[in-house]
Amino acid sequence: MNHQLLYIGYRQEDFNTSYAKFFREEIAPIPIQVLKGLKQKEKNSDFFLRLENVTDLHTNGYHEVENGYAFLPDGSLQVSVLTDMPDVTPQMWDWWFGWHGSHANRYKLWHPKAHQSVRWKDGREDLAEYVGRTSLIEEYIGNKLEKAAIRFVSPTELGFYENEIADKSKTVYICARTGYSNFPIDFGWLVHQVRTTENGSEMRSRFWMGGKHIAFRTENSIGKVGSKILQKVVKLPEQQAIDLMRHCSEEMNHLAKILPELYHQQTQTKF
Repeated sequence: MNHQLLYIGYRQEDFNTSYAKFFREEIAPIPIQVLKGLKQKEKNSDFFLRLENVTDLHTNGYHEVENGYAFLPDGSLQVSVLTDMPDVTPQMWDWWFGWHGSHANRYKLWHPKAHQSVRWKDGREDLAEYVGRTSLIEEYIGNKLEKAAIRFVSPTELGFYENEIADKSKTVYICARTGYSNFPIDFGWLVHQVRTTENGSEMRSRFWMGGKHIAFRTENSIGKVGSKILQKVVKLPEQQAIDLMRHCSEEMNHLAKILPELYHQQTQTKF
């Protein structure tokens, strides 16, 4: 990849696409409930979901904390964000994660002020599949440019049952192992649950970073020892959770406003 060609926003050549009309530079303010979660200083980690209990997302209702962050006892950070998405269906998000990953000017529709580049590690383009593939992205989280590898996995890898993920008209789970693209180290997990509501759908996003989730990608004994060392010495700053929570809310709300029409244009599927 020629890094001299990387840039934020659209240039003239980006507007020569069928989806360019969906590029909207202004980001709407994040919802009040997310701002409240960012400002809450007293955070009881007992109210936050552990990765090993992630299938609790499939129960009805809501958790004690849907917008907030906390340090868990093992030193990891957990971030939760809820996004209401009128007129959006779970299938639209399932389609989006396969469609956007091969072109930067698609990825930039998601967050025009923070997303810089995206490509599939396997080099294939314009395929609907994302599970089993790794997306290599560059984006700003807060003021920091992150170069990340997002390895999408089947929800069954995290414990969801086949019958819980079969009907994508009701619920979709996007699950991934997150790490660095320029180092053989993973640092977390993400799960986005998209479930239907009376007026569309909602996304319940969960992130786990640091602590026991840090690991070298190598499975040999040296990698395992190195992983244990990193888990003990790496201390994530609270600002990292704040920036991620804000970024997630911005990009999910932004894309949700254009996703129904974009999906219809690209698939000719009614919504």
